[in-house]
Amino acid sequence: MSKKNPDKVVRFNAAERLGHWCHAVCFVLLLLTGSAFAFTSLNHALGAESLAACNAIHRFIAYPFTVLSLVVLLLGTPRSFFQWLKDCFSWSREDWQFIKGFPREFFVLPVKLPEQGRFNAGEKVNSLLTILGSLVMIITGWTMARPEAFSPAWVAWAHPLHSFTALLLGGVLLGHIYLAILHPRSRESIWGMLRGTVSTHFAASHHGKWYKQISG
Repeated sequence: MSKKNPDKVVRFNAAERLGHWCHAVCFVLLLLTGSAFAFTSLNHALGAESLAACNAIHRFIAYPFTVLSLVVLLLGTPRSFFQWLKDCFSWSREDWQFIKGFPREFFVLPVKLPEQGRFNAGEKVNSLLTILGSLVMIITGWTMARPEAFSPAWVAWAHPLHSFTALLLGGVLLGHIYLAILHPRSRESIWGMLRGTVSTHFAASHHGKWYKQISG
């Protein structure tokens, strides 16, 4: 519970929010600047100077994208960071039932979903895709930046794999934004990452298991 407001529940601490936004901002910048090279129409429209600027920004942002969020989480909130990882890879029957009913929830259709923990099954899927996708992006990105250190065959594979993963994560990002900002049932969740708290009603209705643990 929030000490200042009993009607609010602390969802994420400052380090968790900082780590999230560091990753989000870096990814969006990389996605935008990388698109300049991935799409021929943009490539021609921007011109040589703009492409050079995009290339410089892309290479610069690659450094914080690789390590910044990890450093923030490990130094600022190691316990919750490792608990998050554990939760992402721990699946119960209720989680699978949630995934089964999630398409109806996504399209705001009537559905009864099972109680969830601090992270529901949809958030676990999002987290796993982000973790694994980011690792692929980092490995293939640095391979492309330092091709002389790798075999020609791996460098050739790194290019399409990097582009495909970027498009996949871009789609994940759009879904994430929709659920966090536009979806009528879940859009309150954005406040957890902005101010750190959500209402007790939202916590109880969307993360019932977790709410019982922290309020019990």
